[in-house]
Amino acid sequence: MKQIALKITAASKVYAKEKLDMLDEKRLVPNMMIRRRLTRNAKVMLYLGDQCEFTTGKIVYGSCYSELEETARIANSVLNKELPSPISFQNSVYNTAPSYFSLIHKNKEEILTVSSGMKTSIDTLKTAALQALVSGEKVFCVAIECININNIEEINQCTEYLEAGAAIVIEVIEETEHTKEIEKRKTHGVINSLQELMSVVTMFENGSNEILIEL
Repeated sequence: MKQIALKITAASKVYAKEKLDMLDEKRLVPNMMIRRRLTRNAKVMLYLGDQCEFTTGKIVYGSCYSELEETARIANSVLNKELPSPISFQNSVYNTAPSYFSLIHKNKEEILTVSSGMKTSIDTLKTAALQALVSGEKVFCVAIECININNIEEINQCTEYLEAGAAIVIEVIEETEHTKEIEKRKTHGVINSLQELMSVVTMFENGSNEILIEL
């Protein structure tokens, strides 16, 4: 297996039991018409990008459940024999959040989207590492889950935090004595599909900014 050494130049994470407040969307998206269309995932991604001071460049975005709220709205419309909202239909795809991010920041670089169940976080990291290696550029790696929909308590068995996300900006480096394996720690209560990226952000916060990723 090939290992890639990465330097983390910025990192951020957020999570909330029900709904993330203070995402600062009015400052980040002054255009009210666009702001009203944003999904929860898109708002979280814009906030994390701002915290990482990232606006343009290559993006690798991961989500296990993606736009669950919009998908639930479409399902309810079908169940009630109503026409689905065109906005919900538009917003229900996996790349909605990074697409809004790039639209707002006029980012024309490549977007890759990853979804692989509870392995989403580590697979997103691997994809971002490969993208950084091939391109020789910095890559914004972000994973988000927002599953706070009606009656979620009846089926939720995987997380205490209904909205959460983590993001890092990475670049490929030569391995040094400071380069570390990703620590196998868990952020209690956060969905497993975000755990590896959450761990990397915690390592960065604790002073470790070089990691090894095994492809």
